[in-house]
Amino acid sequence: MVVAGIEYLDDDAELYPDGAVHDATLARDARIQGLPCAGGHSAVFFPGGRLRLAWLARAADVGPVRCGAGIVYLHPNGSVLNAAVAEQQTLGDVVVPTGERVTLDDAGRLLEYSKSLTSDQHVRGLPCAAAFDVWLYASGRPSVVVLASASTVGGVAYPRGAELFLDEGGGVLRWYAVDLDSGQRYKQRVFGVFEAPFE
Repeated sequence: MVVAGIEYLDDDAELYPDGAVHDATLARDARIQGLPCAGGHSAVFFPGGRLRLAWLARAADVGPVRCGAGIVYLHPNGSVLNAAVAEQQTLGDVVVPTGERVTLDDAGRLLEYSKSLTSDQHVRGLPCAAAFDVWLYASGRPSVVVLASASTVGGVAYPRGAELFLDEGGGVLRWYAVDLDSGQRYKQRVFGVFEAPFE
């Protein structure tokens, strides 16, 4: 099917009641709202027609953010909600290395960012497993970590492999158990605490 000059695959297309595309797979690479979107991947739109999610075929500037190829989430105003940075960038007072993911509010302020670890190490006093990226608030305090060893946080003991979701004061919001000893390679999180609501 072709909508607004862009070809999508018919088999998984979801449309809004007015016939506009909600979610569909691009038949081939296409430029949508100025972004180089990759064919064979979904493009998701807000009800008003603005792009909500896309897979970039190559690095592109979205406002002041140089986004790397791969999945990018956008706010309704077209600014970056979440993306990997294509090159080292300074956002606010934080220097974010190439390839790390960032989550921004709709005014472009950094909410959190990922940090890849080359070995298990302590981050702000927490023993973090290198198998998972650590997510940090703009303040540098952890927002999501997976514990490399048992640890006590806020008076509660957590086992090795506990994935902790932390508030900005360091309190645990929730946690899940991850088997660090299975030998399984885990997919990295795209968001930290500030996950996009998605319907």
